[in-house]
Parts: sequence; C-alpha cells; structure tokens
Amino acid sequence: MIRPALVGALLLAAPAVASPWVGPGDARLRSDLELLQAHGFMVGPINSWPLPWAQIGRGLERARAGGQLPPHLLAAVARTEALAARHAASSGSVRAGLTNEASLVRGFERRTRNPGELTVASHRDFGRLHITAGGTWQSQGSDRQRATRAGNGFSLDPSFAALKLGSNWALYGGWVDHWWGPGHDGAMIFSTSARAFPKVGIRRLEPYGIDLPVLRWLGPVNFEMFAGVANEERDFTNPAVVGIQVAFQPTPWFEIGLNRGLMLCGSGRPCNFNIIARALLGFNDFDNTGTPDEPGNQVAGFGMSYRRPIGQTGHVMKLHFDTTAEDADNILIEQFARQIGGSLSGPVGRDGAMYDAGIEYVDSQAAKFLGRLQGGEIWPGSTYNNFLYTDGWTFGRRPLGHGYDGDARAMSLHGAITDTRNRRWHAAIRRITLNISAVPRYRISQTRETITQAEAGVNWPTRIGDVRVEARLQKDAPDTPGRAPLLAQGEIVWSSRF
Repeated sequence: MIRPALVGALLLAAPAVASPWVGPGDARLRSDLELLQAHGFMVGPINSWPLPWAQIGRGLERARAGGQLPPHLLAAVARTEALAARHAASSGSVRAGLTNEASLVRGFERRTRNPGELTVASHRDFGRLHITAGGTWQSQGSDRQRATRAGNGFSLDPSFAALKLGSNWALYGGWVDHWWGPGHDGAMIFSTSARAFPKVGIRRLEPYGIDLPVLRWLGPVNFEMFAGVANEERDFTNPAVVGIQVAFQPTPWFEIGLNRGLMLCGSGRPCNFNIIARALLGFNDFDNTGTPDEPGNQVAGFGMSYRRPIGQTGHVMKLHFDTTAEDADNILIEQFARQIGGSLSGPVGRDGAMYDAGIEYVDSQAAKFLGRLQGGEIWPGSTYNNFLYTDGWTFGRRPLGHGYDGDARAMSLHGAITDTRNRRWHAAIRRITLNISAVPRYRISQTRETITQAEAGVNWPTRIGDVRVEARLQKDAPDTPGRAPLLAQGEIVWSSRF
C-alpha cells in the first residue's frame, strides 16, 4: 500500500514528472471527481476530458484541508491520490483486451473496439516537455455488426507531446482522445466513439476566473482548441477536423460547456485562409451557402450539468443535458440532437462504499430544440451528415459524436457500486432504436432495428493492475431485417502502469 506521505510527495511532483492530464475511459475516477465537485472540492468544469492533473491535484488539496470527511468521500480522495501517484511514478503503461464481439455502446468507460486490442506506451519528461510514445494494435472487426466490422490495424494512438507554456497553458500534438459532455453513454460532438486521430491543440491546465466586468460572472473558465487530420481515404481524403470549447462554472454546482466542431479542406477541396476564416466566423452566409463554395461541415452545441448534495445525507444529485446542432441555411439554428439524464450517488453503509445510479435518454434525430416535445418538422439523415462531406462527421466509419450515430433514440438505466476494496461493480440495461427513418446513408445500421441490451461487470484492482470483466446479452443487432438474433458477448481487459 502506498503511504500517505509518499502520495503527497508524488502529487506535488506530478506536474513536472507525469502526463499533464488523464484521458477519458475510467468511469470509477469520473464518479469520484464528480462527487468531490458536488461537495465543493473540485473547482471548475469537469465534464470535458482529458482532465488536467493540476486541477485534480488542487481539488485533492482542498479535500485534505477541509477537515474530517465522511468515509465514502475519504475513500474517493484516497483512490484518486493513489491513481495520481501511479501516474506520476510510472514510465510505461499497457492495456490488453479481448472480446468475442465488440460492444455496440461506446460510453465513457473505455471498451475493446474489436475482438483483440493491445496498447503499449512509454512516458518521459524533459523539463516542461512531456512525451508519450506508443501504439495500439486492433484486430479485424466482426462481420455481424457493421459498427465494428472495420479492420483497424495499427495506430500511433496514444502517442503525443505536450509543452507547458507559462504557468497555466499547454501546447500539444499527437493522438489525444476527447470527450466533451456530461453524458454516460455518449457525448454529442466529440466522444471516444471513434479512434483518436492526430491533432495539435492548446488548452488551459487549471480553470481560473477572468477578472473583467461581466466575464467574472462566468466563474472558473477552461478553454481548448485543436486542429487535426482525419487521416484516411474517404470522400475527401484527409480532411481537417477542428474542435473549440469554452467551459465555465458560474455557480459551484452548475457547469456549462460551449462546443464547436468543423470539418474542412481535404484532398479535392479548396483550403486557404479565406475558407478557414469563413468557417471560423460561421455566421449566416459566411459558411452556409448551400453550394460547393461552402467551406465545410460544421456542428455546434452545448452541454450543461447541475450537481449538488442532497441536504446533509452525503448523497448527490446530478442533472445533465447535452445537445448538438447541424448548420443550416439560415440565421436561426433549428436542427438539434439532444441527450438528457439524471443520477444519484452517495454512501453505501458506513465503511466507505458508494453507489452511482442514473437514467439517460438520447434522441439524435434532427428536430426542433426539444424534439418530439415541440412537434413539428424533423430532418431525417441530417445529424452528423453533410451534403459536401458525404462520409459525415466520422472517422474510421465511426461517429465523432455520439456512438449511436444520428437518427437514433435510446433509454438506458445504469448503476454501479464501488466497494471498500475499490472494486467497481456495474450494470446497465438499454433500449436502443437505430436508424429510426431507415435512412440509406446511416452508418451503424442500414435498417431500422430496436435493440435491447443488458450488461454487468466488475473493475477489479490487483497488485499487477486493474482487471475489468464484463458480460452482455443483446436482443437484435444492426442490419438484421426480419429477424432478432440473441447475442451473448463477453469482454476482459487488463491494464497496468510500470
């Protein structure tokens, strides 16, 4: 067991000797940090990943200085400290996964994308410069589900370099996963549905307020912008993908993220300063011409969450909403996809165990802001598609946004218990309707399918790393018109740092 004094020393050293952030994929860590934010220890937005260790470390300092903590909060602090210490002390990492069939769901918890997956990486620091060098190999996908059929082979993911600029900024380049949103089963603009692609970007490392009139009302603010290349053969090979986010916390319990994504350039498309400027301005006829002169494909939206304790019980309530909108040939944006959910978390017993349970609904068919609640016009086949970039808002045939793609509706119930030995037991049940309007260019399934899926598993920490085991039972599948096969799926993943 790592001694508290050693944990503290490693945390203090972490900004200088470890990766500047932790990427998406660890649902146990996310639950711990959301609990700490609701109790006022984590300050600033935390819905957008990767999440800087500097912000996490500051939250742990506040928690340790806040007096005696209830057992479940103390356990969350200890788990996060231990994880930070492992990241700070390690110079390498490995992750290996096997499954008989990759999961249709690409939620926040990282899944094995194809039947076999192996990731190995080395981590080194040179003063202000951090370098992670490694790669991921993935086997050929399954023929039974279009969404997992591509043979992805080898990628340099998760290789990247990050240079600290000044006291609070980082310039980075490489294969970096992003998850922008508060949701459990997906994020509406950037998620881990698709593999990471090479990009360069700049971001803040800690969220601070802006001491100017009006802007100080935003509270702690984060900013990130990146530009990458979807390096693959497609309608226009190697298009550029740009992401821009401003996230802020105007009250201790309320968080907002404003998100924007652009796809432009690529082989056979014009790409110059005028095209880029018109795309970035993104107002009315600057970018929405309805002709081949249009600079590119654009999506925009926002996510928000509200987390707060329920009285003095130690339990926390979370409400969240996430949306993305397609560009349209008018000033008022009207083609929205949306996700909404709520959850409860808190102590189980008096020895430090905790639970996290919630419900989430997503409707990614383009419609008015509130979808079917408002009635009126819908736009089948619009979400994540574009009349110029006909391969859509994708990379490797997977949506860059929500993993169900556009024109889908789903309801999910999920729950997890983290016990006193830090094992996380989780379960979920989902009802998913794919390709509601049977749009031919829909990528996950060419036919409308209504799928029921149940899953259960455990993330079990051991001396040699974490082992995650999961079993899934799925009724119906993509591209199975007139029949509803029953699929039994299993997955085992081992990950460690050394």
